[in-house]
Amino acid sequence: MGTGFGRRAGFAAACLAGTMLAGMQGAAAQGVTGLTVFGDSYADTGNVVRLTGRPLGFPYLDGRYSNGANFVDGLQALYGLPDAAVVNYAVGGAQTGTGNVGSALLPGLTQEVAAFLASGQRLGPGNLVAINIGGNDGIGATLAGLTPAQAPRLGQASAANAVGSVGRLVGAGAQTIVFNGFTTLNGLPRVAASGNAAAGDLFARSYFDGLQAGLAPYAAAGTRIFLLDNGQIFQRIIAEPGRFGFANATAPCALVVACITAPKAVQNTFLSLDGVHLTEGGYLLLSRYMANAVAGPNGIAAQAELGQIGTTSFAGALLQRLDAYRLFAPVPGAATGTLGTTGVAPLGAPASPLIVWGQGGYAGGSRATRGFATGYDYDSPSGTIGLEATPMPGVRFGFAFNYANPHANLRGGAGSIDIDSYGFAAYGSFTGPNLFGDAVLAYGRHDYAVTRPGVIDPLNGATGGDSVAVAAKAGYLFDTFGPVRLGPIVGLTYATTRVGAYTERGDPVLTQSVGATGLESLVGRAGVQLRAAPFDVVGLPVRAFVNVTAEHEFLDGGRTLVTSLTSTPLLPILTPLGRGARGTYGLIEAGLAADVTPGVSLTLTGGTTFARTGGDGYAVNGGLTMRF
Repeated sequence: MGTGFGRRAGFAAACLAGTMLAGMQGAAAQGVTGLTVFGDSYADTGNVVRLTGRPLGFPYLDGRYSNGANFVDGLQALYGLPDAAVVNYAVGGAQTGTGNVGSALLPGLTQEVAAFLASGQRLGPGNLVAINIGGNDGIGATLAGLTPAQAPRLGQASAANAVGSVGRLVGAGAQTIVFNGFTTLNGLPRVAASGNAAAGDLFARSYFDGLQAGLAPYAAAGTRIFLLDNGQIFQRIIAEPGRFGFANATAPCALVVACITAPKAVQNTFLSLDGVHLTEGGYLLLSRYMANAVAGPNGIAAQAELGQIGTTSFAGALLQRLDAYRLFAPVPGAATGTLGTTGVAPLGAPASPLIVWGQGGYAGGSRATRGFATGYDYDSPSGTIGLEATPMPGVRFGFAFNYANPHANLRGGAGSIDIDSYGFAAYGSFTGPNLFGDAVLAYGRHDYAVTRPGVIDPLNGATGGDSVAVAAKAGYLFDTFGPVRLGPIVGLTYATTRVGAYTERGDPVLTQSVGATGLESLVGRAGVQLRAAPFDVVGLPVRAFVNVTAEHEFLDGGRTLVTSLTSTPLLPILTPLGRGARGTYGLIEAGLAADVTPGVSLTLTGGTTFARTGGDGYAVNGGLTMRF
């Protein structure tokens, strides 16, 4: 059915360009490659005109029950979809069953869905289904004298009709559905002025509750259903019209001469066009709510990933520091054995009752968007202090405390994440004539502050999380030439992270309850280490190393996020996260340590991944060590 509304969607895009959500277009469009629409006059983009052969009368334009664009045009603009990707079955006047208040010859929702099924089409994972239905069931009855006793029964019957149609769409492959429902009708001027708004609200509440209960089994089985409360949206606008960009949220523009005869920009300062339908300004606001709700879960995946990056980076920095300070015990005839006569440095790590050290670091990187997981760019300054001892040459163990402050910006303006991360670690190291091995056990406590854009106000959340990382590395170095050693290294890092549940604060139409989530990672590594025995640089003994390894992620990070809109707690939104960075990529690490005095040393270490599916990361650390 009708799709040719690219010009109208283009105008809608121009109108949306000045809104707070304009910067979210990329995030909103994530994973959406097509739009299939069902419903009534709020969604009709020309089907009544096509079916009847007659244009809509004043004050409607371009086959829409609007003075311009409607919410379908707004969604098309927000998702950046071409006309061919939008299919609209919505017909003005449609009710939830087979009826239509405009004409007995026009279809209701039941026939709209039947027409789609008869076309033989299937709904794929990139298809967003948008439904707006139920108003014609309740408004007409309210204006015709619906009684308080009749209203709940009618609401339940209408909900059952709508749920039945949704079930058929789920059977046709629908995976993500945004459904405009309502808990009140008195935000519509015509209902408010009818003298029977209380009965209309009883219908609306019963209808909304029936939708929740009826759709719950489909949601629990994995269909992502975003049921919005348009009644609550309208009440928020009526309470504070100026904050939403309206001058009048209660009078129909068509009944105010100064409005209906004015240019469209003035008309769009009214919420209502005719007492039931919205102005273009109202519809575009509605489209922003719909897109925001659908995009809501997409930024959650980054939370566990960032916590895990922080703790594994802490463990990795400790391993790099151990590499930088490593001194091999001499072996007669080995390249290192000749260094004892140079006066550059002693051979083997001397025993020391107490070592105090500290270092500062900076890390950064990016992760690409994949499926429903929004990509992000992150950076993280950090500081670490530690106590260490070397009870005998070649043996080192210690404890470290780390504080880091990661910050991530989600792609497409989808929000930000700030973390206060506190890390604790125990580590040990052994260095023999050729063989060496290091191990780290690290724990991280993360306090998250999460922000994402709403339609007017930002939405905020706070939660806590924990990470544990166990990392080990071993190698065997051969004398090659001069003071240079070369040999294989292998390692393994396991990490697990859990982020606690939380509830967002902000616009009650959009706030989410977010379930606890977790992430596991197991990375194996193999490669080579090249290191120089202590050499003289401006009179200071310096040790240096370079590691080049192949890293392989054995776990894919696949998991399912569970959220729900706080206004629809019966509808869990199960968001599957597909394969992450499973595969092989490269890592280069390097570092050096310089002995300034017999008791004071400086270090500089760093590393970067390369050719990593989904984005790379880097880190650099500089430190000071004092031996007592």
